[in-house]
Amino acid sequence: MPPLARGVATHDGHGTHSRERRRRGGGTAPQQFRHAEDLRAAATEAGAKGDLAGADLLAERALVAYQRALLLARAARATTAMSTAQSLLDAETLEAERLAAARLPFDQQADTTATALAVARDALAPVRSGPVDPAREKARVVAARSLAAEGRLLCGAARLLAPTISGLESATHDCDAVESRLSSPAPTHADGAPAPIDAAARARAGCLSVLTRARRADTGPRADDADALLAELSAHGGWDPSRDERGIVVTLRGAYQGGALTPAADRELKELARVSASHAGFPLQVVLHDATPPTEPDRAVDTQRAATAVAVLSTTGGGAAPRVATELPGASLPVGDPTDPKARARNARLEVVFVSKN
Repeated sequence: MPPLARGVATHDGHGTHSRERRRRGGGTAPQQFRHAEDLRAAATEAGAKGDLAGADLLAERALVAYQRALLLARAARATTAMSTAQSLLDAETLEAERLAAARLPFDQQADTTATALAVARDALAPVRSGPVDPAREKARVVAARSLAAEGRLLCGAARLLAPTISGLESATHDCDAVESRLSSPAPTHADGAPAPIDAAARARAGCLSVLTRARRADTGPRADDADALLAELSAHGGWDPSRDERGIVVTLRGAYQGGALTPAADRELKELARVSASHAGFPLQVVLHDATPPTEPDRAVDTQRAATAVAVLSTTGGGAAPRVATELPGASLPVGDPTDPKARARNARLEVVFVSKN
C-alpha cells in the first residue's frame, strides 16, 4: 500500500483524528462525512489489491472530502449558533419593549402629577404685598403686567382646546380686570396698597388651571405626539423651537416690513403650515409681540400683521385648516431689557405656538 493510502487508512480509519472528525463532522454534515468514509474505504481496498495509483488517487479524494465535511460542519454549527443568538436577542428585545410599555403609564402619571403640583403651587394665595419704595413699585407694575399677559395666553390656549370649558370666562375676566387696573396712571389696590401683582398671579394661576382641565376634558382623538412634533421642528435649521405651558413655540424675528410679511417670513410660515397639516391635533396660537408699548395706530398694524400670518397658516399645507387664534400682548412680555436699545429689538417677534393636548 502506498504511503498516502496507508496514512488515510490508519490516520483516518482508526486514530484519534478520525474519531474527532466523526464527532465534529458526522453529526452536522453526515452525508459529506459518509462520502469521505466511502472514499477512504475504497482507497484501502485498492491498496490491498495492489492498485497503488488508484489507491493514492482515492486517498487524495478522501482527504479532500474530509476537509470539506469539516468545513460544512463548522458552517452548520456557526449557523445554529447565530440562530440561537438571534432567538435570544429577539426574546430580550420583546422583554425590553414589554418593560417600556409597562413604564409608559407611570411616566404619564408622573407628568400629570407634576403639572397638577405646579398648578396647585401657582394657585396658592401669595403673601399679601405691602408698600415698597418707588423703584420696586415700578418693577411690581411690570411684573403684574407680564403675569396678566401670560394668563391671557394660557386662557387663549385653553379656548382653542375646549371653548366651553367651565371657568374659562371667569379666568379671562380676572385677566381683564388686572389689565384694566394696570392701565391707570398709578395702578394700585382700592385700599391704597401697591400694584395688583397678587391679583395678577392669581389670574395667571386660574388660566393655567383652566388649561389643565381643558386638556383632561378632551375626549376626542389625541393629539400627535408632542415629542415627535418637537423633533420635526428641531430638524429645521433656523427655528430652534422651545416648550412652555401652552405647547411648542416657534419664534420668528424680523418677520414684517410695515404690515406685510417679508419674503423670508412668508416662506417660514408656509413651511410651518405644512408641518401643522401633518400634526392636525395641535391648534395654533399666533402671538405678536412689540418692542415698545404700542399706540392705537400700532395696535391696528399689529392686528393686520397677525391676520396676515393667520392667512398663510390657514391656507397653506395641503391639509384641513388648523384652528388658529391670535393674541396681541404688546410689549408686556419682553425677552430683553426694554431700556437697552440693542436688547429691545429682540422683543419684537412673532410666535407660532402648537398648543398641546397633554
